[in-house]
Amino acid sequence: MSKWISRSINLGPTLMHGQIREHRLFGDLPQSLGGRDTAMEPSEGLLIALGNCMGMVIAAACEARGVPYLGMILDVEAEVIGDEYRLDNFRMKIHMPGPVDDRTRRAIAVGERLCKVHNTLRHGADVQVQLTE
Repeated sequence: MSKWISRSINLGPTLMHGQIREHRLFGDLPQSLGGRDTAMEPSEGLLIALGNCMGMVIAAACEARGVPYLGMILDVEAEVIGDEYRLDNFRMKIHMPGPVDDRTRRAIAVGERLCKVHNTLRHGADVQVQLTE
């Protein structure tokens, strides 16, 4: 088992800068929630992470099987459960650029099996919060 470690740093009232390896991601709140809307809400990024993860795995599986995938589109939506401050009922629509046949269906099944974000959401994850001084 390996570990991934990220670091998030506050840059302003609601603006956060996250980094993992040499890659960066910013998060902010919309103005309606007191932010400046300079970046997406992190929970919006979760939808993008799911679509990107699934898409990359499907693309690799299509490449290995000779299935057309360039231009593939993954639309992800989720319901905002406001009083519980969470997302639920994720739905993904995959639009393939070519005909959908058994090889295409098998490539999509590989995505469902190997996408870390998909598996994390399906199985849940333990999250512990610790305050250090």
